[in-house]
Amino acid sequence: MINKVKLVIILSFLLILNVKAQNIEFGIYGGVSNYIGDVSEQSMRMNQFHPGAAILGRYNLSPKVTFKGMAAYGRISGYDSLASNVKNRVRNTNFYSDLYEFSAHFEYNLVRYPLGRSTERPFVPYLFGGIGIFHFNPKTEFNGNTYELQPLGTEGQGTTQYNDQKKYDLTTVCLPFGAGVKKKISRSFVVGIEAGFRLTFTNYLDDIGGKYANTNVVGRAYGTVAEKLANRTGEVASKYPEVGVAKEGTMRTTRSFLFDSDMYFFAGISFSYVIQNLGIACPNILSGNKR
Repeated sequence: MINKVKLVIILSFLLILNVKAQNIEFGIYGGVSNYIGDVSEQSMRMNQFHPGAAILGRYNLSPKVTFKGMAAYGRISGYDSLASNVKNRVRNTNFYSDLYEFSAHFEYNLVRYPLGRSTERPFVPYLFGGIGIFHFNPKTEFNGNTYELQPLGTEGQGTTQYNDQKKYDLTTVCLPFGAGVKKKISRSFVVGIEAGFRLTFTNYLDDIGGKYANTNVVGRAYGTVAEKLANRTGEVASKYPEVGVAKEGTMRTTRSFLFDSDMYFFAGISFSYVIQNLGIACPNILSGNKR
């Protein structure tokens, strides 16, 4: 039974490729990435853009609807030393993280997208939305060394005193949404420009999402470095006496955005190839004909 199901799936796939080959595109995407969170003061800092890249595939379901899959890489970063708010500067953190995303989008073309060999439309603007999973791993520079932050439980996660707080997942869900414009420059090639946000379900892209913990508790659980990174306000508090050293239980996060979650951003230019002919013949078994 399983082998029959596999055969049907394979033959169906071959039929789709044979009939709809000209509706399939594969391409590359290059651009930039950024983030919105605590360490960026809920905005994208212009000096914190980093290179991003992706590979993509499109299947044009109709002239108005396209299904797209992406595998993307980007980097995000932030520095409290750049903050305009004194309380954020006193927090005195910094981080960076590489992002690896796998996502599926539906594009809604605002004008009809030319299928097959046609290049009739000059530009096709579109909106997109979808779902994906992504992996992140915030790190910080401290005393000339780089440390992964999640294992250090900087807000007391995983300690007995803060047993209600679990360490945040490094792989989780995102919801991509945005807009773009694409154009067929020939029968075989498409160029496009796209920008989109990723709404996440974590407030820890920057390792900041809760309250200051007791540094002694963090130190006993994870060591001296973790103890120091749990509260770095003492390093700069003398410059800002009106704020002073943060106390245990005070808010470390300043988030007040959608779902109290961080976001990240991709924008770039894509270049894709339209498959004209895969050279695959439809198996006669699908139509019931026999030779």
